[in-house]
Amino acid sequence: MNDDVAPRAGLPACFRIQARVIGALMIREMGTRFGRDNLGYLWLFFEPMMLGSTIGFLHHLSGHAMPGGLEPFFFWTMGYIPFYLFRGIVNRAPSAIAGNQSLLYHRHISIFDIMTSRHLLESASVGIALLFFLLLFAAVLGTRPQNPGLVLFGMLLTLGLSHGLAMLIAAGGVYTDLFDRVTHLFTYLFMGVSGAFFMVFWLPTEMQEAVLLIPTVHCFEMVRHGLYGTQVPTHYSLPYILAWIAGLNLLGMAALRKARRHLII
Repeated sequence: MNDDVAPRAGLPACFRIQARVIGALMIREMGTRFGRDNLGYLWLFFEPMMLGSTIGFLHHLSGHAMPGGLEPFFFWTMGYIPFYLFRGIVNRAPSAIAGNQSLLYHRHISIFDIMTSRHLLESASVGIALLFFLLLFAAVLGTRPQNPGLVLFGMLLTLGLSHGLAMLIAAGGVYTDLFDRVTHLFTYLFMGVSGAFFMVFWLPTEMQEAVLLIPTVHCFEMVRHGLYGTQVPTHYSLPYILAWIAGLNLLGMAALRKARRHLII
């Protein structure tokens, strides 16, 4: 009977150990990126807030009307926040392993733990910025999301997609510096077609079919469905984006496992 109980007792213990490892790695990453003082930690949340509000404000000043009667400041700001999550995770991926390679001396730390801790930290900072803006718009403009749960789910899908892509990039960075050189350029060029700053219903039918092949477009459309409800039409497929997330994450984990063998610890 003892042999039967031991495996069941061991699994929760393993999860607790890994949770503590990831928590410790997140604290270390905060100190590395933002310093040990309080102002450095606050920058973790202020950076996405300031960038999002600046983009929204500039488009609001332009005075251009938007299809569907959408408020420009709200639309552009809430479009940039999910893209900031995607960009932040993907852009930091090429240096993720090299910058934390010494940690792999520890038996309980894996490359997957390092990547997960970095991405959870990024999502926490962007999540706080998102909450700040939702509360601000509710207080100032009286604009509230029609379905907050759908907004959160769309952000989680963005996190899952970014996490899988970042693992592939990080694994590739073990073999060549090319990923470090082209990733920032990729995210910059990708911004225009990611779905962050347009809605599918704005486009002709032929273009709609083309942009819906891009997985991030589905994430943004889901977020906007949560924000606007039925005020504007949205187009997304949950099975399609889940298939992308599953595929990228499985490939990413396999790539990290292979890359680990090429590291000199």
